[in-house]
Amino acid sequence: MMTEGGDLCDTGQAGETQSEPKLKCAQQLIQITDDWPEVVPVTEAEVRMIEAYFGDLLDELFGPLP
Repeated sequence: MMTEGGDLCDTGQAGETQSEPKLKCAQQLIQITDDWPEVVPVTEAEVRMIEAYFGDLLDELFGPLP
């Protein structure tokens, strides 16, 4: 159940204070598989879109392109 705070586990009622919240969802192991190729092809149109929407953020994180 998704709660108001975006948490996947219901940790109690709103306004309730607990030092250690008790999770009310099943704890199970999740197997993660990385089956992506070593190099992921990206089209020129995809690069332009990424640069248009995330260019400022990418420059802030990695610096401007040389």
